[in-house]
Amino acid sequence: MPNDHHVPRVHLRRFAVPGTGSPPREWFTDAAEADAPEKVFRANVRRVGAERNFYTFEGLDGQETRVLESFFGQLEGAVSPIFRALLDHPKYALTDLWPLPPRMRGPLAWYMAAQIVRTTRQRKRLQAWGAGASFTVPGAPTPPDLATTHARYISTTLGEVARALHVRPWGLGFTNACLPTSDCPVVILNAHDDEDQVGAALTWDIVFPLDPHRFIFMPDIQMVEDDPAKRVDHRLNLSGVGVAFVDAICSAADRYIYMHPEHKPWLDRSRAPRLPAPGAPGFAPQSVLQYPVFPDHLTISARWATHHLPRGDGDRRAAFTGEAFGVR
Repeated sequence: MPNDHHVPRVHLRRFAVPGTGSPPREWFTDAAEADAPEKVFRANVRRVGAERNFYTFEGLDGQETRVLESFFGQLEGAVSPIFRALLDHPKYALTDLWPLPPRMRGPLAWYMAAQIVRTTRQRKRLQAWGAGASFTVPGAPTPPDLATTHARYISTTLGEVARALHVRPWGLGFTNACLPTSDCPVVILNAHDDEDQVGAALTWDIVFPLDPHRFIFMPDIQMVEDDPAKRVDHRLNLSGVGVAFVDAICSAADRYIYMHPEHKPWLDRSRAPRLPAPGAPGFAPQSVLQYPVFPDHLTISARWATHHLPRGDGDRRAAFTGEAFGVR
């Protein structure tokens, strides 16, 4: 049975160290269950973020198909050079190729949308919502199984989520806090499990960790209304306040978090309550983020994306202040 990655390896490799060989054939990340982040184990990215036959489902002709896995593979191939352009600049931690040109922005919007709708947590949401009946082919005697329900949900929703993300302003961010990622790589703050995933993707804060120190952030509709500088693509530096994103990423994980072995995030379960499982009672933690746009004339040296910034040091031409993050 094929081992289908619901967390793409092209993403996980940014949170991993290479094995032997040139180029390396294997990459290794530190993984942990989100409910027990202190129990870390080293894992090959080939074997995590994956499940057997996850994208095998029944097509409209009644036969098993693997077309979704093929589509996701093509999408991951399209964004791989975009990640290199964003993250591998020899001089700057925040690339000067920003905003992205349309030929890059479009595929990346589709890729981020896929990381919202394709996850194991999304499948559990569909099960909790009883969505099978909504994706039954007319004339079929019974609703589809869960894998087929999920596949039909993806086919009807992915494009709408991608369009919602594409029209929003994007922030390219840096933080000296070490970020993990998870089996839910794109986090919709305050509405991660909303039944209207398209509306949530259009309205709420979104964070997508690109590597342990860079991320894409989309400010919510209220922030965009309040600050003209956030109505267009911009850059941001959250400095140590990026720990709040560590909490958000860990809270929204379905089961696993993944950490770069050389960039250990500051994890504290008491600081970051987990979101209730889909369909379970309880309340998700709510957050409010405020930040100033990073001025165009400032820069961050590329070395701070791989070396941790000592307190009171750095390679920026001016001090950066004014961040605030609160939980209510």
